[in-house]
Formats: sequence, structure tokens, C-alpha cells
Amino acid sequence: MHAYIFPGQGAQFSGMGLDLYENSPEAQRLFEEANDILGFHITDIMFEGTAEALKETKVTQPAIFLHSVILAKILGDGFKPRHGCGTLTW
Repeated sequence: MHAYIFPGQGAQFSGMGLDLYENSPEAQRLFEEANDILGFHITDIMFEGTAEALKETKVTQPAIFLHSVILAKILGDGFKPRHGCGTLTW
């Protein structure tokens, strides 16, 4: 059985997601789409922001969500949970 547990608030860190952004055009596209949807460049804060800036709830919650979901998306066929709750659509 495979289980995937995504982190919650408090797991954020400066540089989170930068490796995905730099190495995957799909991840880059998704992060840029998130910037547009959120109305601010969350990537600037995620990739280069201070720990204090990352603690703001308006940043922390979407940053952790984005990192988790984009990582799962990039893993593609390598991400195959057998159990979960809720619905996730691409």
C-alpha cells in the first residue's frame, strides 16, 4: 500500500519548489498560473522570501498546497496513491 501525506502549516521553507520550477516546464507553467490567480508573485516569496514572509497565512497555505500538488503532478505515473480523501482533478 502507498500512502502520501502532504505537509501542513509549519513545513514551509525558503526555496520550496524552486527545484521543480527550474527543472520542469510543466511546474513552471503551474507556478506562473498560480501567480496570476493569486494576484501576487507567490513564487518570489517561496523561492527567495524570508522565513517571516513565508509565515503569513495568505502565503503559507497556498505555498504548501502548490508545492504538494505540483510535485504530485510532476511525478505523473510515479504518484499513485491507493487511498485518499477528497477529489483532485487536473
